[in-house]
Amino acid sequence: MKPRVRLLRLLCLLAAIPALALAASDPASVARREPAESVPAKAPRTLVLAGRLDAFRAYCTTGAGAKPFAKIRADLDAKYLALSFPAEPITYGDPSPSKRDSDKADKWRAVQDQCGIVTGIAEAATLCWLVTGEEKYLTKAKEFLLGACAWHFAPDWKSGAVVGATDIYYNDEGHFRLWRKLPLIYDQIRDRLTPAEKKTVLDHFRIRGQRSAEWIEKEGAISKVTRNSIDSDLSSHPVRFMPMTGLAGLALWDDLPEAREWWAYAYKFYRDQFTPWGGDDGGWGEGNAYWRGTIEHAAFQDTLLSIGDPLAYASTFWKNSPLFCVYHVQPYLHTTFGDTSNAGHFNLEPATADYFEHLARVQQNGFFRSYAALCTDPRPPPLEKGLTGLDRTYPIAAEFLLRNFIAAEKPLPPARPLTELPPNRFFRDVGWVSLHSALGRPADDIHVTFKASPYGSFSHSHADQGAFILNAYGESLAINSAYREFHNSPHHDQWTRQTKSKNLLLLDGTGQLPKSKKSTGKITRYEEQPRYVWTTGDATTAYAAAQKDKKNVQRVTRDLVFIDSRYVVLRDRVVLATPAKLSWLLHAEKSLTWDATRSTATIVGPAGKATLTAQVIAPGIEWHTSVTDQFPVPVDPKYAKEGMNAAFITGTWHNQQHLTAETTTAAKEFTVYTVLWPERGAKPATATATLTLDGTLTLSRPDGKTDHFTLTDTALALK
Repeated sequence: MKPRVRLLRLLCLLAAIPALALAASDPASVARREPAESVPAKAPRTLVLAGRLDAFRAYCTTGAGAKPFAKIRADLDAKYLALSFPAEPITYGDPSPSKRDSDKADKWRAVQDQCGIVTGIAEAATLCWLVTGEEKYLTKAKEFLLGACAWHFAPDWKSGAVVGATDIYYNDEGHFRLWRKLPLIYDQIRDRLTPAEKKTVLDHFRIRGQRSAEWIEKEGAISKVTRNSIDSDLSSHPVRFMPMTGLAGLALWDDLPEAREWWAYAYKFYRDQFTPWGGDDGGWGEGNAYWRGTIEHAAFQDTLLSIGDPLAYASTFWKNSPLFCVYHVQPYLHTTFGDTSNAGHFNLEPATADYFEHLARVQQNGFFRSYAALCTDPRPPPLEKGLTGLDRTYPIAAEFLLRNFIAAEKPLPPARPLTELPPNRFFRDVGWVSLHSALGRPADDIHVTFKASPYGSFSHSHADQGAFILNAYGESLAINSAYREFHNSPHHDQWTRQTKSKNLLLLDGTGQLPKSKKSTGKITRYEEQPRYVWTTGDATTAYAAAQKDKKNVQRVTRDLVFIDSRYVVLRDRVVLATPAKLSWLLHAEKSLTWDATRSTATIVGPAGKATLTAQVIAPGIEWHTSVTDQFPVPVDPKYAKEGMNAAFITGTWHNQQHLTAETTTAAKEFTVYTVLWPERGAKPATATATLTLDGTLTLSRPDGKTDHFTLTDTALALK
């Protein structure tokens, strides 16, 4: 090849490399970047960009997108092409979450479901028209776009059942399912709309977009939000709505003057403020289920990637955020801290696995590819679902198809085994600690999660500072008892969000203050040594916040020591100004017993794959214990009834087991040790611990070894 030809080809290659790859080494330039710098000169600017239609058609007909596109098209033809546009949803009374009962929750969700169907059909029809050019698809896309743009705002719901239920001020989730897609659909088909149709759409978009931006600022004070902080008037939904705010602005860049403000609002948020729920360590203060919402935020990052903006995935948070899932979420169903939607459980879901494969490409990270491969969830991968689940789930197959098209030219990196990662990780930004004996090998892994978080107990967090969860050998053993049928249901409010549903302590029957930013905790120590990891959580502030006399609680701390990556020792220290009784709590899925002669609780995993023995050692203390399989506030019977679960729920709403060991006498100070020994199989192990007068804990281990353990506030000795 001639030198001049080589040079020209090299220049062409460099021109095709996304700006991210060229500018990633210059964080300062990213921090200074202005919102309009990378905005393309011509529309469409979202989904399939100007100049990319031929490539998208090839991707969907002969490339990696051919199979999922064919499924989307087949489902559209068979199920939805002949479907008439539905009637506008109507109101169902007071929309306040505090006024929402079980029946009203059904109506609230029904509005969302209808909006998801409307935009899912319009999106699928748009993509089918782009790829095939067939007018029937354009006709369907226009019908549903124009139909949705005839819906109303600001309903007078006090006057009865009226239209306008998709207004953000009435049902923000219904609005969310419309606004995250409608402007992007318009961006693709605007040139095929008549002037009158454009006016109809843009008149509606102006109002919906303005009301959306106003609501986000009013409810979430986004302009005051700062990274890794809850100091502002922070709220969950406004943060989640920021991607669609920016993408609507980009899609409507030439159409509405306000659109450029929406784009700048979101761009600066991601450049300077994202995320208030975490920091550079990659944690997410609302927990793992709401960490999953980063998939929505990634839609904004993927758009930045498509337009060549170096801000895309450039922050340290985006590099480390996937690790919050890697370290805390197993392939099998288990519990986790915070609210979850799968009958109180969580696992590595197919959509998350697909997301990790995408991140592996974008970040060229082989660990993420290995983690994705761990998925054993029997539900179909999102790209194979076609138009299944339009009513309830997001993102759907069409969104995954478009996202994968954006990163299609990036190679999938070689897998790297997760065993090459450190087995333990402290997410300092959110106060979570994850400990593993065999990270990446779930069937062999002992997995401990410990939490003492500055994020308090508000939003989707619970009153759980100092709590632990223990999974082992593919089983959920010491659990977070945390069902949520709908937000603020009686069970959710009076059980799930309360300390009594956690592996924690109560003081005279009172736990930590729920639903409060003040109910904070702090990891005060994280130390790794050859034989152990020692971490300490301070929950004093959270317990004091729930007391009438805030000065009564002087200390509530828990040391957690993971020894030889094999077992756990807890030390609980409580100091009070006035005497109180102490309750020690433990929860399990289905089997939990108490042996008073040995002060030992035994948990057998629901599938019999593993057991956990928990010996409580507290010389001089007598316990009154009870074990029950009943909740003090039952699960809504509509959800507990077999067959009432939605298709996306694989967990069950079964009764769980709850141990309460309460001291028979009150005292001002308590020191309680607990030895937690997980064992493979259905036969519990016998681990016997004694505590001498000098404070030495001697453990005769089931494996024949003997450990001598002393722990103070400042030192730990293990022999």
